Amino acid sequence: MKFDLIDLRMFLAAVDGGSLTSAARQNNVVVAAVSARLRRLEDAFDLDLFERTGRGIKPTLAGEMLASHARQILDDARRIEADLDAFADGRSGHVRLLSNTNMLAEHLPQALGAFLAASPDISVSVEDKPSLEAVNLLKQGQADIAIVASSADMTGLERFRFVPDRLVLIAPRDLDVPSDSVTFPRILDFKLIGQQGNPALMQFIGRHANELGRTPHFRMLIAGFEATCRVVEQGAGVSMIPESAARRYARFMDFKVVPIAEPWADRELYVCVRSEMQLPGYARMLLAHLKQYVQTFDDGR
Repeated sequence: MKFDLIDLRMFLAAVDGGSLTSAARQNNVVVAAVSARLRRLEDAFDLDLFERTGRGIKPTLAGEMLASHARQILDDARRIEADLDAFADGRSGHVRLLSNTNMLAEHLPQALGAFLAASPDISVSVEDKPSLEAVNLLKQGQADIAIVASSADMTGLERFRFVPDRLVLIAPRDLDVPSDSVTFPRILDFKLIGQQGNPALMQFIGRHANELGRTPHFRMLIAGFEATCRVVEQGAGVSMIPESAARRYARFMDFKVVPIAEPWADRELYVCVRSEMQLPGYARMLLAHLKQYVQTFDDGR
C-alpha cells in the first residue's frame, strides 16, 4: 500500500488549508512531519501532487484526482468506524434465529415484534427448523440463537428455559374420538390436515410416525393454524397443533381439543447459544429480551 489514512488526512488538510502550516496545525504535528508525508506520497506515485508557490501550495491535476478519491476513502472509513462501533455496543446488527413451527406461530411474533420495535437498528432472520437440525446448525456457527425442544442434544451449548410447547389434537365435534386423550397410533388412522411447506412440526410428526413403521397421510396441507382450525371445524379431518393456538381459536370455532397421550406431546423448550458472552451486543440484547419474555409469560399464567 502506497499510503495510509493518516497520509490522506494530512494531504486533504494541506489541499483545503492551502499550506503545510495549516495542515500541521489541523493534525497537531510539526510542519516537517506534514512535509515528509506529502513528499513520501509524491515519491510513491512518482507524481507531483502540489504546486509550491510563494503564497502556499495548490494541488496539481494529479493532486485534485487524489483529493477526490481521498475524500471518498475517508468518508467510507468514518462510516465503517461508526457502523462497527454500533455493532460492538449492540445498537445495530443482524441476528440469525432458528425455531420450531409452534414457537414461530405462537410466541415469537409477539416477542420479536416488541424487540424490533424497541431496537430499530437491529434486524432478525428467522428459520423454521426441527430441533435436532437447529442444534447442529447452531453448533456449526450458522445461527446465533436457537429455540429447541429438550429432547435435542444440547451438549456444549448454553441453554435457558423458554416456554412449554404442548401439542394437542383438534377434531370435528361429531368425530368418534375420546375426549380425555388419544394415542398417536389412533390419530394416524384419521384423515389428517397438515401444515404447508414441510415446516418443523410436520417433520416432527413424520419422524414419530416412522418410528412406528407408519406413514402419515395428509389429505390437505394448509398454511397457518387458524386456517387449519377452520378446515377441521368443517369436518375435513383432524390435526395436531399447539394447545395455545387450539384454545385461542376454539373460543369462536366449533371443534374438539383432545390431549395427546404421548410423552413427546408435552415438551419443554430451551433458548440455546454457543456462548452468551461471545455473542455480539445486539444478539445479547435479543437473548435478554427472550429471557424477559419467559418471565412475563410465567407471571401471566
